[in-house]
Amino acid sequence: MNYLYTLLAMISSMLLAIVIIPKLLVIATERKLFDLPDDRKTHNHPVPRIGGVSFFPCILFSMLLIIGLSAEYSPDNQMLADCSGFSLFFCGLTLLYLCGVKDDIVGLSYRYKFIVQILVSLIIVSSGIYINDLYGFMGINALAPYIGIPLTIGAIILIINAINLIDGIDGLASGLSLFALGVYGSLFILDNQWIYAAIAFSTVGVLIPFFFYNVYGSVQRQRKIFMGDSGSLSLGLILAFLAIRYACNTGSTSINIETVLVVAFSPILLPILDVMRVIFYRIKNKKHLFKPDQNHIHHKLLNMGLTKSISLVVIMFYNVCICMMNFFIIRYVNVMIVFSLDVVIWILANMLISRIIRQKLPRQTVAKNHNSVVAYSNL
Repeated sequence: MNYLYTLLAMISSMLLAIVIIPKLLVIATERKLFDLPDDRKTHNHPVPRIGGVSFFPCILFSMLLIIGLSAEYSPDNQMLADCSGFSLFFCGLTLLYLCGVKDDIVGLSYRYKFIVQILVSLIIVSSGIYINDLYGFMGINALAPYIGIPLTIGAIILIINAINLIDGIDGLASGLSLFALGVYGSLFILDNQWIYAAIAFSTVGVLIPFFFYNVYGSVQRQRKIFMGDSGSLSLGLILAFLAIRYACNTGSTSINIETVLVVAFSPILLPILDVMRVIFYRIKNKKHLFKPDQNHIHHKLLNMGLTKSISLVVIMFYNVCICMMNFFIIRYVNVMIVFSLDVVIWILANMLISRIIRQKLPRQTVAKNHNSVVAYSNL
């Protein structure tokens, strides 16, 4: 029966999003709520930026729907387990969603958003869901609350901003999230944690129609939309919550303790590594940590000469391959070795991309100078 409830959560969320997103396009056009192009952004035309406004209402509706049906017709099933973690998570999601909506409509300073993220993280860890075990990573196992709770707060803020910052080309944040949510939903089903599986798949439901409008929608026909901060911040918190909930040692006998840390964070490892690389770059070059730039992985692929569509495919393929590789080799090697290998591969990939970009720059400069000479000679 729980399979049907989970499927209903995804379908109801998807159908509601199909109804809401076109209405948001009309509102954004009438109110001129556009994401305007500039030197840092990859789009060339104004695009409505409030697609993420649909995420939270659709997810909340679908979750309350199946919880109500479950309480009425299947009061003894596991769908209603862990109500405290579920309730406090949605309290935090509500605050972050409203923060994102305000930023999409009138703008919001990074300081205010950072404060809200800390508050939301505190709400979530107050439910008892935090990283309480590293499962042998760096030789560390059980963590005391005074260590695990600050670590969890930092992890939540890091993941929220990783998803927010990687939302730079069409379909990237939603595509990476769709893959990760599918993995988390399947893992929670295998562990009989149905309420969390339903959260994952209800989010999948709302992302499916959004992905269509975001990637295949036409600007000229006013069918294209971005998720904005209301969407990226909400997605970041959902993914952070599901990853940390799975990594939390609850004594479940159906989870392989030796692999849980790798399994929990591999689906979102690429955006995490990317934001950590960008933070290191900004610190090294004494740049503002919160000032946007063009140093993310999708910007680097575009600078190589790849199109946005090809860049999306490359990043998605890399993310899936790394995740599947981790799931396979963790059965044979230590968790520390797995994460070290991930970091080494990521560094080598970025070094290769940077080298290709440097090799292209002289040719581009020569071509630019040649065009300037030709233009001058024609005067």
